Amino acid sequence: MKIKLLFLGMLILFSFGCAMPATTVKTVDTRPSISITGAPQDAALFVDGLDMGIAGQYDGHPKILLIEPGTHRIEIRKDGALIYQQVIFVESELKNIVVK
Repeated sequence: MKIKLLFLGMLILFSFGCAMPATTVKTVDTRPSISITGAPQDAALFVDGLDMGIAGQYDGHPKILLIEPGTHRIEIRKDGALIYQQVIFVESELKNIVVK
């Protein structure tokens, strides 16, 4: 009888000592985004007339700019002068804009 109780106690102890398996779920972010390549480091990025900051910071390594799906006017200005302008359509994932 003592052996059965000892065995039962050990079985209970071991069952509580075992951890449940952990599950990790990773999702890929497929929201529309843009990156800017070739813009002067001190040029400003405008999307639909809104100042997004320095264009060079959105080089895709690692920073990108998330935007809403649809048509957008991209402008890059340096010292107030327009040096690049393009109308783009994005629906998903990353679009790289090359400034020449």
